Amino acid sequence: MKELLEKQKTMFISSLDENNLPQASYAPYVMIEDRVYIYISEVAEHYRNLERNENVAFMMIEDESFSENLFVRKRVSFRGKAKKILDVPEDIKKKFEAIHGENMMNLLYKMDFKFFEINITRGRLVEGFGKAFDLSYENGKWKRESVSSEKVNHR
Repeated sequence: MKELLEKQKTMFISSLDENNLPQASYAPYVMIEDRVYIYISEVAEHYRNLERNENVAFMMIEDESFSENLFVRKRVSFRGKAKKILDVPEDIKKKFEAIHGENMMNLLYKMDFKFFEINITRGRLVEGFGKAFDLSYENGKWKRESVSSEKVNHR
């Protein structure tokens, strides 16, 4: 999981619009422990959605060009609660600058972009056929619990 999260700089994000209909998008992100931070424009649909409804799902997925089999691309998906943060800690800004480029971030700081913090409530890691794990964050570490077909109701 660590390798996948370190390789990916953006995530797919699903939020709910004013009619509670799903809306898919993407956003650059940084992850610190069990929290994910995104920096998005006020004109983006998912910005307005997250202001109205804190519930969010998001996924980081292996690039197709590196996948051995497109049916089992390595991926990690999460659900969480998002909130806009106005007083952004310096370590979050520095991590964005390190990952996404200081020049780009300095340009975006002058625009209508705002930070959101997503507190993860649950996760699922898929590493291949029969290799799925529920994720939880405990005592500063990610824990995996294997998911088997007996645990999943396939009706």
